[in-house]
Amino acid sequence: MKSLLKIIRRYSLMVGLIIFIILFCNAGVLVGITYMAGRGIEAQDYGRKSMELTGKELLREKEGVVISEKGMEILEDTDFVWAMALDGKGRAVWEWNLPDDIPRSYTLQDVSGFSRWYLKDYPVRTWKSGEWLLVFGCDKESVVRHDMIMSIEMFEFLPVYMKAIVLINLVIIAVFIVGFGFRSYHALRPVAEGIEKLSLGGATDIPENGALEEIAKELNLVSRKLEEQQRALAKRDEARTEWIAGVSHDIRTPLSLIMAYSDQLAKDENLGGKNKNIAENMKKQSLIIRQLIADLNLTSKLAFQAQPLKKKICSPAALLRDCVAEFYNGQTEWGPDSESISPVLDDLHTVEIIVGKEAESIRITADEGLIRRAVRNLIGNSIRHNKEGCHVTVTLSVREDKICWRIEDTGSGIPEIVVQNIDRPDSEVHIMGLRLAFQIAKAHGGELTFIRREGGSYDVEFSVEREV
Repeated sequence: MKSLLKIIRRYSLMVGLIIFIILFCNAGVLVGITYMAGRGIEAQDYGRKSMELTGKELLREKEGVVISEKGMEILEDTDFVWAMALDGKGRAVWEWNLPDDIPRSYTLQDVSGFSRWYLKDYPVRTWKSGEWLLVFGCDKESVVRHDMIMSIEMFEFLPVYMKAIVLINLVIIAVFIVGFGFRSYHALRPVAEGIEKLSLGGATDIPENGALEEIAKELNLVSRKLEEQQRALAKRDEARTEWIAGVSHDIRTPLSLIMAYSDQLAKDENLGGKNKNIAENMKKQSLIIRQLIADLNLTSKLAFQAQPLKKKICSPAALLRDCVAEFYNGQTEWGPDSESISPVLDDLHTVEIIVGKEAESIRITADEGLIRRAVRNLIGNSIRHNKEGCHVTVTLSVREDKICWRIEDTGSGIPEIVVQNIDRPDSEVHIMGLRLAFQIAKAHGGELTFIRREGGSYDVEFSVEREV
């Protein structure tokens, strides 16, 4: 669900960013309009100035009203397209570029009309200069005349209205963000929950409706396929476990007979020395086969959680000492990787125990038989693969919520290829003893960790969860 909230948060931030950009652009447009309006006001002031200067350049002479050369220059520099001067009776006493369709005489009602609006579709502006009323015509294609009247009360409250409009817009935006986010959350939540269930190995059945209908259908289809695969795998694993258990049971009886006969032959005083060696070798190889079957059966059960753990309170320190004592006393049966059984440590192999102060008194709840088997396998692994001799050091320590047995030796160490294939049952590398220790650690909430040496090989650390 955290990922879903993250999506909604990003969505809301994105929407907010888009709205901010829109508002920023609107503000930019408003500034631009304000600037252009200011330019328009400047132009309007300029036109007013031109009309005032033009009025001052009108002169009354004998032949009538004329304009000076300076006045003509002023007119030609303006944007007006024509101009005229009306006397007190509304007659045009002077004109400049006046079109033919523009009347030369006006009543008071005519003057009142075109001074506010248009004269023959020409936007016009007027200016009182002395005894004349000056009328200036603007270009039809470039100027629009508009007159707006606003009450004082409305003008005074205009800033308040603008703030209210901005506030209302922000509220509407917030409502849309929250609304769309809430709707998206409800649409995405079943999908997110379904994906989470699938990641945990469970099944899901999402309602196939709404905007995410196609995604829901695909997830449901994936869930059904995974269920079918899990059932098929469970059926296969169950058959495999049953087959291994059946084979182990069938081999046990004839193997016991072979071991009994070989033991009798080895003890027969009438048998020659060569035949006694053959009998001893038969006995040893029978023990290897028995150990192989036992390990194969156990690793199969641990792999499919079919091995019940017989947990009880035990001492890791005492357990370690017992395991090492078994090596020195010749009570250990070796695993399937060995070529022969060496019940007693020789002068070339030594085992040292280091137990920390806290580890000495600690107690755990675990399957003592399995823990003992894992520790024996790891110590025996160091001895088996260093026939020329080595010194093995086993350190027992407490680390946070774990009990750790660290096995180091002065020999060649564990090869890289073994480390890479420790959790691959289909691997061709024969490491059943190590893999069994790996599975036992995992069954007890711990792990099998490999510590790299400078030369590239590894030592190993076996840990289980500290549970009392």
